[in-house]
Amino acid sequence: MALGLVIFVSGVFAQTRKSLTSSNDLKKLSVEELMSVEVTTVSRRESTVGESPAAVFVITPEDIRRSGATTFPELFRMVPGMDVARIDNNKWAISARGFNDRFNGKLLVQVDGRTVYNPLSSGVYWDAVDYPLEDIERIEVIRGPGASVWGANAVNGIINIITKAAKDTQGGIFSGGGGTEERGFGAFRYGGTIGSDLYYRVYGKGFSRDRQFLRQGDFLGSEAGRKDLRPMAAAPFVLTNAETEVTHAGNVLARWSHQFGKDSGWALQAYWDRFEREGDKGFADLRWDTFDVDFQHQLPEVARQKIVYGLSYRYIDAFLGPSTSDGGFGVSFPPSPHRRPQLFSAFVQDQLTLVEDKLSLTFGSKLEHNDHTGFEVQPTGRLLWTPTKRQSVWAAVSRAVRTPTLSEDGIGTRQLPSFPAALGGAPLFARLAGSPAFKSEELLAYELGYRAQATDRLSVDLALFYNAYDNLRVAVPGMATAIGAAPGTFDLPLTFQNLMTGKTYGAELSASCQLADWWRLYGAYTLLEMNLHADPALPAGTRTAGEGAEGQSPRHQVYLQSSWDLPRNVQFDLIGRFVDRLHGFNPSGIGGGDVIGAYISLDARLGWTPGKNLELAVAGQNLLDRHHPETGTAQFLRSSPVEIRRGVYGKVTWRF
Repeated sequence: MALGLVIFVSGVFAQTRKSLTSSNDLKKLSVEELMSVEVTTVSRRESTVGESPAAVFVITPEDIRRSGATTFPELFRMVPGMDVARIDNNKWAISARGFNDRFNGKLLVQVDGRTVYNPLSSGVYWDAVDYPLEDIERIEVIRGPGASVWGANAVNGIINIITKAAKDTQGGIFSGGGGTEERGFGAFRYGGTIGSDLYYRVYGKGFSRDRQFLRQGDFLGSEAGRKDLRPMAAAPFVLTNAETEVTHAGNVLARWSHQFGKDSGWALQAYWDRFEREGDKGFADLRWDTFDVDFQHQLPEVARQKIVYGLSYRYIDAFLGPSTSDGGFGVSFPPSPHRRPQLFSAFVQDQLTLVEDKLSLTFGSKLEHNDHTGFEVQPTGRLLWTPTKRQSVWAAVSRAVRTPTLSEDGIGTRQLPSFPAALGGAPLFARLAGSPAFKSEELLAYELGYRAQATDRLSVDLALFYNAYDNLRVAVPGMATAIGAAPGTFDLPLTFQNLMTGKTYGAELSASCQLADWWRLYGAYTLLEMNLHADPALPAGTRTAGEGAEGQSPRHQVYLQSSWDLPRNVQFDLIGRFVDRLHGFNPSGIGGGDVIGAYISLDARLGWTPGKNLELAVAGQNLLDRHHPETGTAQFLRSSPVEIRRGVYGKVTWRF
């Protein structure tokens, strides 16, 4: 078993950073105090959950510990409005407010201000985003657009994972365990000081999960099994491909900041990020380097106005694998596999106090220039009304865009065959082709929210939204022709075009109730309605495929967690989830299906702290059935169906 290793160092600037864990007893925070938890993602300035004119949810270290989760995606299940579906043991489909897919390009994900979506698809390789959960300061999740300050792809939401400063991770910690599905896992961390102003921590993590092994840190090396269905030129025309994917990644981030006062200061951040992934069969080798520089300046408050502005530049050097020589049955990236996109951007945002402590207006915009579509403008206006100290009402109107990916700009790959009667039952291979003419997908979003601290023990949060989309992606077929390299087979080119519009609307309700000093109940409900409309001039099959995304996100979701603090330092948590049925997936015709039934899932965690520095826990996941699927077959990347199984594991955590 190998182990990843990383060193994290922070200097004096870390002392000015507010720590959510300065009190080591988060479980004793009142409901009202939890509403005052700091957030920075909404406006790029310090605020609180209760004062934010957006649908924001903060996952605290106590939430993480009591969830029984072993990965980041599992944590997002507790957030209203989020759809989390496990594809297999190292792949996930995660989205906010619809359009769920493995490579969802409408959700921006960051780790300590470093963007982690990949430029090929704008999705996230979640197996490459992993840190010891004990070192997470908080996770801020925003549902709805945040493009006015964060830019393109912050369309339906933002996830900002914030790790603890090295100053707050002094001493050592070891955690490890294993079970039926989580075969074995372990992590360690040690933090110390060099002199009086320099702090560091060193940590490593490794796990074995159902015959797949991964080791990683900020410098990452991973090896994982992959199994999917791929087209081939000769009968039986479909290959069940099993290979080992090897990933290497690393990043270096530096941040320099200075505070002039409580409400003013500047920050300069730069990072380099490297990602490499290759399969032992060479289906598609990927590598890109991202260089990013970001400057932000928060001006002192003048005439009831708080202004923050910033500039940024990003350069990506990507190599997307060699051109194939198998008649196009692999993956190629014409006209050249070597791409070097650049992004220039600037933003400004002004928070204007209209009535002191009662009414404020936030407005601003992000201006970007990219190599695909040129200039993009993404404005927002947000109004916050606090009629009492225990209530707040907010409303927002925003524009956001999802810019084209490197795949949409130029890719060549064939899909699994169909056997239409019109061609005498001969195999017909759909071939995806990118288009330099592909434009940005656009969103105009309307939001309304209400938060109330009804009593000292009860809080409620409600968010309503209506989203209007334009220029959504559809794969449009061309003329079928015979494939010369494979006699008796036919080729059907599919080109990405902006020929679909859509409307989505819904509600996200969550409530937290402290029923007794030793018993807390948290619940969330999500309603999502989607109506997509492809261009009526398109062929019926094309419209059906494009509009099928309506049924790939659940209409109803329910999350309920009951947490008990029992005598003798024992804690018990039960988590129940209901996820509505999914439909609209394209059946693969080979082991695939187009409907995923609704399911109810139950997780449990029992923890005991016999001493100040030792915790023992046992957790069960998916306890109500032996196995169930959580998502269907993707439209453009078919995988063998996988069902998520019941699992139990034990864990020990020792601090020293």
